[in-house]
Amino acid sequence: MVRRGSRVGNRVRVRFGTKAELLAGGAEVRALRYQRASQDKKEQGKSVTDQGKLNVKEINSHGWMDAGSFTDNDRSASRHATKEREKFELLIEAIRAGKGDVLVIWEMSRKERDLAVYVKIRDMCHEVGLFFWLVGGVLFDLRDKNDRMMLGFQAVQAEWMADSIRDNVLRGIVGAAEAGRPHGTVTYGYRRIYHQRTKALERQEPDTEIRTATAADGTLTEYTHAGVVREIFEQVSGGTPLITIEQSLNARGIPSPRGARWLRGIIRKMAMNPAYIGKRVFRGEVVGDGIWPALVDEEVFWASVRLLEDPSRTTTRAGRAVHLLSYIVLCGVCGGPVSSSTVSRHGWTGQVYSCLKKRCAAVKAEVLDEYVQRVVVAWLARPEVFEDLQSGIGDEQVAHARAEAERLRTELEDYKKAAEAGDVKAIDFVRISKGLEAQIAEHEAREAEAGIPPVLRGRIGPEAVSAWAELGDEVGVKREIIRTVAGIKLLPARYKGDRSPFGAHRLDWTWKFGPDSDQDTTAA
Repeated sequence: MVRRGSRVGNRVRVRFGTKAELLAGGAEVRALRYQRASQDKKEQGKSVTDQGKLNVKEINSHGWMDAGSFTDNDRSASRHATKEREKFELLIEAIRAGKGDVLVIWEMSRKERDLAVYVKIRDMCHEVGLFFWLVGGVLFDLRDKNDRMMLGFQAVQAEWMADSIRDNVLRGIVGAAEAGRPHGTVTYGYRRIYHQRTKALERQEPDTEIRTATAADGTLTEYTHAGVVREIFEQVSGGTPLITIEQSLNARGIPSPRGARWLRGIIRKMAMNPAYIGKRVFRGEVVGDGIWPALVDEEVFWASVRLLEDPSRTTTRAGRAVHLLSYIVLCGVCGGPVSSSTVSRHGWTGQVYSCLKKRCAAVKAEVLDEYVQRVVVAWLARPEVFEDLQSGIGDEQVAHARAEAERLRTELEDYKKAAEAGDVKAIDFVRISKGLEAQIAEHEAREAEAGIPPVLRGRIGPEAVSAWAELGDEVGVKREIIRTVAGIKLLPARYKGDRSPFGAHRLDWTWKFGPDSDQDTTAA
């Protein structure tokens, strides 16, 4: 037998000159084997297990030493892959370190479906002296031009197969989307009915199966998935803070779609999912009607979307608030937020709203709470306010206008970065930016034409007084209403020790919409 030595690091590894020498090398031949499968949804690893057995069988049949096994389960090898192949990287390190004489794989697609990566690995193996690949029981020598050609054909075919599979999958998804058929995981609140024999999808329908949840104190609650979805939409569109909804569901022991506790992010995502009004979504865009019935009315859905997408909601945390006006009312001197704190002074102890930054202005909390609620309810009850709000555009148009304005802002920012990098000429950027800014202003104006804000539905006109009374201690919803309709600033007293009754002179008040929205007024 002819062997040639080469030094890798501080040790000499045996290189076999021909296929015959390798096949006759017995236990001196070190075989590295690799197994991979793209999907393993049941986490059973059958494909890689079978590959491993076949690879071991090949190694044992030649009497070689099993120098290392590397397995990646549920990992793609195509250039479209999104997950790293950790064991494949370890295999590359072992090859580079000269720990093998032959690479054993069952088929080329199990090792690589990216032609560029195949070429890189082939050249690296040739460089370090790992000349032999055993693929599906056939031995190839990388130094042989015919063997390299055959391996190249297999690599090209593997990449072509990967692209074909991806294209077919995408065509299937697009076709299903255009036909309105559901795809992927079943949307919470629905269930799918399949044909008993063919297993083909027959329909998707609301999941009305009655389930029982157990709270921490042992209280039992009957619920359905469809009912939970409707409850979420009713509460969101009514102005209930997400954290309040989260706490309510968790307190009753109702599991989330993931089977664990509810989180605000889950609720928000559900409340903005067009699938619940029977719409098919593909890549984030509504592409048509689905073949399933809606779980909620479109009016309720778009009211929820409009409320959740309102950028001003990020300035307050209604669900966590205990006090009615903290961080909603601002200081009329420095513009900072007004917060509540406990004060003990001259034998009196109670809550006081004061400027958080500089203590520019302060007032007893119960006084400001009572005054603001009285003014807001009186404004909501005005007939002209009711008529003015009824004339605005719908929630769907508002949501679309807001989304389009945001898209255009992002596009404008991209052009700005390109101009700064020199990819767009200054004169072109000026022209483009003017056009985009005009479109943004148009959509913002459209958004400003909104009709009744969702949180005010059923709480304006003749219903205003009774609806406010029904809210009782629901501070979160009251805060949302006040934040929605008014901008309020607290002004300091006229002079130190001023004991005059609290009134309009202590507030700078602006109505955000309605017949008085164009004026800066002081509440009376």
